[in-house]
Amino acid sequence: MSISHLVANDPEIPVSNIIQVVQVLYQTGCTYKRACWDTTFNILPKYLQAVQDTNPGTVYKFLHHRTSSPPNYVFKFVFWCFSPCIDRFPYCRPVISVDGTHLRGPYKGVLLIASTWNANNHLFPLAFVIVDKESSES
Repeated sequence: MSISHLVANDPEIPVSNIIQVVQVLYQTGCTYKRACWDTTFNILPKYLQAVQDTNPGTVYKFLHHRTSSPPNYVFKFVFWCFSPCIDRFPYCRPVISVDGTHLRGPYKGVLLIASTWNANNHLFPLAFVIVDKESSES
C-alpha cells in the first residue's frame, strides 16, 4: 500500500501525519527527513523572475506541472541564459559545446552547460539547463 494518494489529495498534508500513517501501515519508524518533501521548486518561478528583473535581457524557461493546490509545482526542466552571455556571444567562436554533470544529494538530475571559446581563448559559458536526465527530449 502506498501513501501517495494522501499527498495527491492534500499536498499540504503535515509531515507528522505522514509519519503516523507510515508507522501504522508498515509498523516501522519513519524519520522526519524521510517523510518530508521540499517545496524549493515552488519558489523557482519567483526566483527566475527576480534574476530577470535584476539582469534585464536574461532569458529563462521552465517546464513544470501545477498540483491541485496552487502555487505548488512539480519540477521538470529549467533553462536560463544571463544577459551578458547573450550580449557577448557574437564575439565568440561559432562552435558550441554542451557538457553535463549529474547532480547529487536530494535533487537528482543533470546540469547541462552550453559553452564556447571567446576571443581570448577562454571558455565562455552561454546557457544552463537542469533536466531530469540526458536525453533527446531534454
